[in-house]
Amino acid sequence: MVAYLRMLGAALIVLGLAGSAVCLRGAQGDEAYYKAVRGAEKYPGNVLYQTELRMAEPRHMLLVAGATASLPAGLVFGSLCLGIAAILGRANHDDRGRESSRKS
Repeated sequence: MVAYLRMLGAALIVLGLAGSAVCLRGAQGDEAYYKAVRGAEKYPGNVLYQTELRMAEPRHMLLVAGATASLPAGLVFGSLCLGIAAILGRANHDDRGRESSRKS
């Protein structure tokens, strides 16, 4: 159980880092959003550019939210699993010591 929790904790941390990197890269390369922003800035009253911006905005905002949320979530839950594994490891080690002292 301890080894499983350690592996899970490490995997969650790595997946959090990877998820954040992928979402950040996707948000930086979101050409449809940046094109719509440039068009809306250039022609602020044009309905076509405003509509294009509103169509591209949700995807971009979800990518930004994924980039900002996946790293802390991966670190928190990964650290939680690693901490529980450390506590269980110490508890198992203490139980083994008590059993061997009782047998003597």
